[in-house]
Amino acid sequence: MAPRIPTAEARKKFAKVIQRSAGGERIKLTRYNRTLAVLIPKADLDTLEDCESEGDTEAPRKQSRRR
Repeated sequence: MAPRIPTAEARKKFAKVIQRSAGGERIKLTRYNRTLAVLIPKADLDTLEDCESEGDTEAPRKQSRRR
């Protein structure tokens, strides 16, 4: 399970959070205990983009909600 870090803490420790993600860790950024975003390593992004370009995604992407 990915660790959860409040956005306020992530701002204060930005460099350390980035280093953790670059080291292979997936990190959930939260506000009021709700996950707002996920920080993933570059290798994970490359894999996701490869899947998208090859048409390996069967289900459509869930639309993000904007407030």
